[in-house]
Amino acid sequence: MNTLVSIPYIAGAAIAAIVMVGLSPESKAATKKPSSRVAEKPEPTRQAPVMNAREMTATQAAKKLTPTQKTKMLALLNDGTASDLEAIRGIGKSRAAALTKARPFKSVAQLINIRGIGNAVYSDLLAHAKSLTVRRASSSSSKRSPSTSSNKTKSPKSKSR
Repeated sequence: MNTLVSIPYIAGAAIAAIVMVGLSPESKAATKKPSSRVAEKPEPTRQAPVMNAREMTATQAAKKLTPTQKTKMLALLNDGTASDLEAIRGIGKSRAAALTKARPFKSVAQLINIRGIGNAVYSDLLAHAKSLTVRRASSSSSKRSPSTSSNKTKSPKSKSR
């Protein structure tokens, strides 16, 4: 008699297991789409952009610039002509064209992603950015040329007769 009682028990457990497996999240029945015509749009998941080692190094180097230097450099990069860009050490016609094509720049660190801008040229660009705020002594007030200092005018009292 024990076998007769246990057979329906086993069969019931088996049917329950089949039903449970049939409605698992992976099954087609459980993932049935809603029948309404208005489908819900899934929200896009935004992930932070992954920076590679080169971009991280460029960002760290750009942090050494003062806000004024960053502002002036971005103004030059975004608004400067090709000849203005070519005046920077390491920038020729092709790199100037690549820089004008990649506009607008939001940060100086974006320069490292431009084709043709390597670590050396990026260093030159940062050096140029640092030089944009350096005060230069005016040559007329600090040093006099020997030709102007020797040409002193004589006073009217020293006229010879």
